[in-house]
Formats: sequence, C-alpha cells, structure tokens
Amino acid sequence: MRKFKLISILILVSGLMLAACDDWVLNTEEQVDVTEDEFLDDPAEIPFLITGVEAQFAFTWTRLGLIADLTADQLIFDDVMDLATFPTYRQIGSNFRGVGNQTVFTNNTVRNAYTPLNGWRLLADDLLERIDRIQEELDPDLYDQAEFVGNFYGALARYMIGFYFEDFACGENAGVGQPAQECIDEFGGPIERSAVIRAGDMAVNEILPRLAAAEAVAPSDYEVRVINTLRARMHLFLGNYGESYAAAQNGLEQGDEPFQSLHNVQAANEYFFAAGDGRIQVIPDYRFAEYIDEDPDEANRVLLRQAPESLVNVDEPRFQQDMYPTQASPMDFHTWQENHLMLAELAALHGQAGNAEELVNEVRDSHGIGPVAGGVTEEVIIEERDKELFLMGVRMFDLLRFGIWPEEVLGTEGFGASIAGQPVGAWRGIPIQNDERNDNPCIDNPDGEGC
Repeated sequence: MRKFKLISILILVSGLMLAACDDWVLNTEEQVDVTEDEFLDDPAEIPFLITGVEAQFAFTWTRLGLIADLTADQLIFDDVMDLATFPTYRQIGSNFRGVGNQTVFTNNTVRNAYTPLNGWRLLADDLLERIDRIQEELDPDLYDQAEFVGNFYGALARYMIGFYFEDFACGENAGVGQPAQECIDEFGGPIERSAVIRAGDMAVNEILPRLAAAEAVAPSDYEVRVINTLRARMHLFLGNYGESYAAAQNGLEQGDEPFQSLHNVQAANEYFFAAGDGRIQVIPDYRFAEYIDEDPDEANRVLLRQAPESLVNVDEPRFQQDMYPTQASPMDFHTWQENHLMLAELAALHGQAGNAEELVNEVRDSHGIGPVAGGVTEEVIIEERDKELFLMGVRMFDLLRFGIWPEEVLGTEGFGASIAGQPVGAWRGIPIQNDERNDNPCIDNPDGEGC
C-alpha cells in the first residue's frame, strides 16, 4: 500500500487562514499538526490508531444508514415539511425518479457517505499492516486488540461497500410485486480501484475471512456473538439459509446489549440533522404512526413524536423520528432482537429448526407488547422486522427479498413540487459516485481493460 498521511484522524486543525482588510495571510511554516506516516510505526501510537478506526465507524455508518432508510420506504422526503429542501434527499427518496446519470453520480449526500466509508476501510487495513511491521515491539495484548479492531471493522467496511452500493440500476420493476434476489446479488463496490466486487464474492473472499480472524482474538464472547449475527445477516440477505441459521444460533442472545455506533458532537448522529431537531428534511413513512394507532404499545419500540406544527405546511399532523433525538444518540447496528427475528424467519419460512412464534413473542415482550395472534407467516415476519429494525438501515433488503418495493414515490401528492405518486426510479442500491467512476478504470468497464 502506498505511503500516505492519515489526515482524516490525525489533523487537529487543517490550516489557518486569517482575513485582514483585503489581504490574506497564509502560514507557510512546516506543519506541526500532521503526523508523518513513518512516525506512526511506534507502539505508543497504536492505541491512537485503534481509537481512530472505531470512531470512523460511527461517522460513516450513521450517514450510510440514513441513505439506506431513505432509499427504502422507512424515511420519505415529504414536500409539506417546511425544511425539506435538499434535492439530494428528494432524488434518493424517489430512487432517482426522472434523474439522469450525471445527477445520480454526483449526489453530495451519497458522496458524503461513500468517501469516508472508503477512508475508514483504508484506516482499518493500514492498522493491520502497521502492527505486522512492528509486532516484535508490541505488547501481545495490544497486538491482539489491534488485530481484532483492524479485522472486524475492516470486515464491517467491506460489508457496507459490498451490500449497499451498485454500479448500475436494478430497474424500475425490481422488487415490485415479486422477489428480486438477483438485484441483491448484483450489489457491490470496488476496493482499491478494483472491479466491482459483488455482494456474494465480497462476503466469501473479503468479509468472512476477516471476521474469522477477528473471532480468533475477540476480547470476549459478546464480540463473538456480534460477529455471528453479522454472518447470519449477510447469509440471510444472500439467500444462504443453512449458513444463516448456523451463524444465528451462535449470535446475540436475549439480554445482550446492542452493538452500536457511538456518537458525539464531532461524530454526530446524522439522523438528528436530517430527520430530527437539527433539521427535518425527511420523516418516517406514515405507516409507523398507524402502527402505534393500531397498538399503542408499539410506541415502546417505534419511537416517534409529532413534528412542530410550524414546520408542517398542511393542516394535518406529521411525525418525526425519536429514535435518535440528539447529536450524541447511539445507533443500533445489531441487537439480540434482530438475531431472534432471523431465527424466527428461518424457522417459519425456510425449513430450519426453531419455534418461530416463541422467538417473535420474546422480541415483542422485550418492549412490553403482547404476543402475536396466530402463527408466524411471511406477513408477520415482514411487519415485525419493519418495526423492530426501524431506522437500522436494513429495510431495503427486505423490500427486495419479499418483493414489496413501493411502486410509487412516497409523500404528499399534489403539494408544491411533489413528485409523490409517480412511479419510482430504477435504483435499489446506492449509486457509486463519480469520484470513484472517474478515478477507477474498472467501473463501467465490462471488458476489464486497464484493470
């Protein structure tokens, strides 16, 4: 890997530029706030690098999760909201309805997730390379800690690259009325200017080996269970039901704490600024308020509150998410409830062992919600996952797996410039942006020339 400066985590102050009248004065002295690459080959710097990799997870995941929930039907861009003005959110929420590729590939909201995601992957990989260079100088416990962090978060970054992005659109009919597993199979992204690595290949060749390496040095059984829940999720999305069941059996257990991204004002939760008190650009789909109307106990897990009337330009209520009410709100990535619902789905729909009804009811009981009435059907699984995994960035896979992608753009029809009610666009994953396309000869290059 070429030498580079770890600017994203090492710059304390990026520069200084002061204005005085019409003159600009630039500091041309040698920078003292950037650490050169070779100076980081020091055992004393490894804890600092570990912290950087962990922190970049929070910065990256909240942005990608928001885009995924808007790509799917959990968040919508509704023109009646006074502060809903960003065209990038409108484009994503409509699956890029009526938008040409030049606009699709220059969406700043997507770029603001894609660029740090790849930087984060690079940081995790560099950590592993660095500790191998200085292994003899490192305390064995610190080496194991760094090896776990580099492998685990490197696997997470590759999961996001391989399972959330796509180089071309699946098509306007993908997932509408019938399952579209082939669409998920075509998701993928490049690593280090490679050709696009499809989701299945990314899992087998890039993610699962790193998870195995992380598991070998995991600091506790809890991290091992988190790793297995991620394995189960990936296999479920890929349709590998036996492998998903084997992993989920060893995944997060009832009572386990959720695995979360942790936020602060420096790595703020993006839902606060895009779908909360910071600014309400997007809101939860109307069905979430209806869930609570049908069963008030659902308010224990689908956290909503009414948006201020002054920000709603119609005489009817709109609701905002209350899952992440502050900049520092942590964001769930995996929970034991998700693991239970995977086991329930595998038992009820895919021939694996287990008591689906008992598993679903344990999830509901954890929120003070009564048991399901009747057996666990596909419809029950879909609805339980919709509620339980609210704003966790995974709904898009369920829409494709079960063939329930919305046919029309969601929102208030007939208000202002709303395009609600029109057929959705052709994108189901998140489009790889021009920053990658222009720099990587292997994108949009079916012959592989230059790769």
